[in-house]
Amino acid sequence: MLLGRNPGPIERATSLLAQGMPEIPAGLPSELLERRPDLRQAEQLLRSANAQVGESVAEFFPKIGLTALLGKVSPELSAFTLGSANAWGIAAEGTGPLFEGGRLVGQYRQTKAARQEAELRYRQNILYAFREVADALISRLRLVEVREYQGREVTALETAVKLSTERYVAGKADYYEVLEAQQQLFPAQLNLARTQRDQLLSVVTLYKALGGGWQDETKPNQHL
Repeated sequence: MLLGRNPGPIERATSLLAQGMPEIPAGLPSELLERRPDLRQAEQLLRSANAQVGESVAEFFPKIGLTALLGKVSPELSAFTLGSANAWGIAAEGTGPLFEGGRLVGQYRQTKAARQEAELRYRQNILYAFREVADALISRLRLVEVREYQGREVTALETAVKLSTERYVAGKADYYEVLEAQQQLFPAQLNLARTQRDQLLSVVTLYKALGGGWQDETKPNQHL
């Protein structure tokens, strides 16, 4: 559906397991995480919250007429030139937003609280992104060690199966010895295959955690 065509075979030069695991370059910049959709969304929400705070502050500005008929000074503007007491008293009778009691103050506090919430959520998403990258890198290294251990185990068990088969063919052992060696080999091979799968998935997880791999936009050829 994404490619706009019917499903078909995926052309590969080699099998998936035959492909080497990609090397992770040293010194990856944290700016890569800025491409993550969740961080971009949180950033835009923070920008929106900042804008809403500015709008709530603007609501405090008096919305009064400056002129009356024939270009004369309006009564509201005159009130402000007569002193603060008269200004508040006269303007309070109008509909200016500055004199709507605590509504605007409450609205301003609400937008500030929403802005703080958006900021905290943005910071939380940043910490979560760093944790995902760290977990993916640690998992990748751990799986390398596990695969090496399981690979040696499978090699040893394959040798055991080969020797037991040769002993059986030579008439020096019964077939039960061959079956016993195979029963130990097959689960080990299955565990190794699962670890190889997990290694590939760890690369995918790291790719996602970095917001799309470790491609350097200035060097298009150096990417995952």
